[in-house]
Amino acid sequence: MILKIFKEYNRILILPIFLLCLGLTPTFAQSALSIGVSPTSKVLKVQPGETYTDEIVFWNLSDSTDTYEIYVRAFKQIENQPGTAVILTEEEEKDILYSASKWITIDKDRLVLEPNKNTKLRYTINVPLDITNGEYNAQIFLISENDSEEQGTVTFANLAAGTPILLQVGDEFVENAELLNFIADKKTYEKVNVDFLTQIKNLGDTHITPAGEIVVENIFKQEVARIPFNRNKQSLLRDNIGNYIDNWSQQGYLSPDKKIVIGPMKAKLIVTYRSFQPGFATLTSETTFWIVPWKIIIAITLVALTGIIIYVSKKKIQRR
Repeated sequence: MILKIFKEYNRILILPIFLLCLGLTPTFAQSALSIGVSPTSKVLKVQPGETYTDEIVFWNLSDSTDTYEIYVRAFKQIENQPGTAVILTEEEEKDILYSASKWITIDKDRLVLEPNKNTKLRYTINVPLDITNGEYNAQIFLISENDSEEQGTVTFANLAAGTPILLQVGDEFVENAELLNFIADKKTYEKVNVDFLTQIKNLGDTHITPAGEIVVENIFKQEVARIPFNRNKQSLLRDNIGNYIDNWSQQGYLSPDKKIVIGPMKAKLIVTYRSFQPGFATLTSETTFWIVPWKIIIAITLVALTGIIIYVSKKKIQRR
């Protein structure tokens, strides 16, 4: 069930590893539009009533001049997929409690981008005085004027290029999460190629980036592997559930320090998610599975049986 969810939403805009991993650059539709943008994402700490002003720089990577309309919309995480986002339509945005798009004003309605030339877009964020503490979001993005007229708002999913912004309002945030599930994707494996499926729910009012390890032990309670959890640092927006997949694979049935990796195995998940005092909130769970190299076992069994049959036959012949 979890794996099926990861295959949905073909039409939407995906921000891989998302803005919350700020060290990585989103690879969304900028390439299709031949537009560069800086910054690629932004996280701001602001206070109720505060005004913040900044600018975004766009540049045209193509050989022709084009005109782009400018939009400001909220976004949401794709269902159960951490590290992703989809831009909302106007109708969808009405039902989102954490949209900051109405707080943002821009100094232009459209931009004309000439080849190999930078163009700046100035924007202002006015945080409401009566806003509740927590995390809010919006994205300032461009859509080609021609594409917008021909395809309408559906182009948001495929042709948008811009800067997603996270606004953390206030000084104190609730970082809370619940571990819903931790299992191996199968109960029995022939080879060491195991996918661990973890499901976490963000119960707080800001995004979290779970991190930790999966420790695997063999039948003798010896540690045979230590796998980083969420190695890509995919973040989880508030009020969302995230499905994480972490793989453990190796050649052969001995660990790097020569411990056996056959038979019943136990994996323990240890995850922290708080940015402040992370060690004071951990999520832990265990799961079991088997590694059974049945082809090798069958081959050894056949060889052993053949040897026994030959030995017994020789004994019978000697008695006769």
